[in-house]
Amino acid sequence: MADEINSYGEYPGSFRLWLVRHGATAWNAEGRFCGTSDIPLSPQGEQQARWLSQQLPPTNIAAIYSSDLLRARQTAAQIAPQLPLQSTALWRELAFGRWEGLTYAEITALPENDLRFFSDALHFSPPGGESLTALDQRVQQAFTLLVAATHAHKSPCDVVLVSHGGPLRVLLCQLLHVPLPYQWQFQLAPGSLSALDLSPIPGAELPVASLALFNVQPPFAAVKEN
Repeated sequence: MADEINSYGEYPGSFRLWLVRHGATAWNAEGRFCGTSDIPLSPQGEQQARWLSQQLPPTNIAAIYSSDLLRARQTAAQIAPQLPLQSTALWRELAFGRWEGLTYAEITALPENDLRFFSDALHFSPPGGESLTALDQRVQQAFTLLVAATHAHKSPCDVVLVSHGGPLRVLLCQLLHVPLPYQWQFQLAPGSLSALDLSPIPGAELPVASLALFNVQPPFAAVKEN
């Protein structure tokens, strides 16, 4: 797949950023909020990770980055085992605090629960968790570091980022200039593959981004979203 749609050109500093949502977990299948809980891949998630490795030939990848959570690292290890994995907590999923491990129905059934996060995630957070605004700031920092590191590679190049639904949706909003409240409209399934072609512009804070691929999924049963 990588060879079929390489079109980011020869602009200095340009690169393709492959966006991978980690493979499925048991909690994904049950509709539970995973957040920063360190849940491993399920057997289906492991199958999805193997499928992803077949879509991204290792010879085309200059670097691979991931969240430091186990489900992301397990997925990344399948994709590019020949490269040192650069993982960081900055790419973790949004922290859902005391809601982690619960379904939406279980959350809404809690007594004296503040559910404003679901209507205004920019300003409210789950109890003991993180707001969308905080995640946005964290993703900005992580992406700045990724771009700086990528400039050390020969241009153009392919870079892989394995993360979670929340950070990847927020990154798409940042790079495609979509208002953050609309991030939920980017549906990224577990084990899915997307791609952005990025070209830096002198003096600009963010590179020019073109969405080259979105939410391509393996040809076997999907899991529930949360």
